[in-house]
Amino acid sequence: MLSGPQPLGQILKEVIKRWGLRGRIDAVHIIETWAALAGPQINRVTDSAWVRDRKLYVRLTSAAWRHTLHLQREQWCARLNEALGDRLVDEIVFK
Repeated sequence: MLSGPQPLGQILKEVIKRWGLRGRIDAVHIIETWAALAGPQINRVTDSAWVRDRKLYVRLTSAAWRHTLHLQREQWCARLNEALGDRLVDEIVFK
């Protein structure tokens, strides 16, 4: 329990920790960062994206793009983690 006035940032950190929201917040950040990195051409053929167990799953509507991105998955993963400023993603799976 908190006593006396607390900085808002500290209160938010406590709420995030207590309610177990860190993973969900990270997932949103990962997906938003992926969309920014991928750009409009890849985003047009992206059906959905989600994060589970430190893996980013990207469902694509184009087999050609799926194949191309699959071959480049390690480079994309490195770029994504660099943009995130932390190693939050171990692997990208293109479906």
